[in-house]
Amino acid sequence: MSVRVSASTSNLGAGFDCLGLALDLWLETRLESGRGEAVYGGTLESLDPDDDLIAAILLERDLLRGKRLIVTSNIPVGRGLGSSAAATVAALLLAGLEGDDLYREAVQREGHPDNVGPAIYGGLVLAAHKPTRLPLHRSIGIALAVPELIISTKTARERLPIEVPRSVVVQQAQRAAALVHGLVHGDADLVDYGMDDRLAVPVRKNLIPGYDDAVEAGLVAGAWGVTISGAGSTLVAVTDVSIADSVAEAMAEALTGAGTVAMPMAPGVVTRPEGHGAS
Repeated sequence: MSVRVSASTSNLGAGFDCLGLALDLWLETRLESGRGEAVYGGTLESLDPDDDLIAAILLERDLLRGKRLIVTSNIPVGRGLGSSAAATVAALLLAGLEGDDLYREAVQREGHPDNVGPAIYGGLVLAAHKPTRLPLHRSIGIALAVPELIISTKTARERLPIEVPRSVVVQQAQRAAALVHGLVHGDADLVDYGMDDRLAVPVRKNLIPGYDDAVEAGLVAGAWGVTISGAGSTLVAVTDVSIADSVAEAMAEALTGAGTVAMPMAPGVVTRPEGHGAS
């Protein structure tokens, strides 16, 4: 039995905790008949089985009896690209959950609907009162600069203010609405406005040395907007698909020059529901 689940970029601009996008980076998990220790590969090669979310869920449901777990991934871990959401979704898929039942259980366990939604449904997902899949404009590409630096979600969450001025709330609502419209219609100006988060980024960006330089480099290279992916440390740019590679390289070069060694990535966007999940 085998499943395949994608990475995701979340906290997308002003769409904090409610807007995410599935990326063409994958976690693959399978259960084989027979006994033996779990095997991990790719970005999970050094994972301690005691820290494995997949194994924990399968053990809880007594699904590892007489089975061997094989997991491999090319999703960077601890970089704000939905690795824990992908693992949670993969385990629950192996446990037989599907569709909205899978979504509800995964959100309850993992806590990030803006990662869980894209991991299950693909494409651009708005985590509103229910997960809503939006049509991402075909011109849009994604560029990433992925640092070696790891930032824990807990550390990033602790930076968030307890109270926010009304003016910030209004601006955030304006920008979130603009971002959704811009992503659906391919409007670069609205994406630029909507990617400028006023809630989390101002208090988190100093966790990533060189952040401002990398944002500027991405914009100069042609990005429509740049922000922190999830809790970080990855920077994500929305741009025209034709220049995603060069935008990623510009951001990674700027981060590395500031002492935050980073690699460029320009993964495609997983937009077809049949392109991920159980396979």
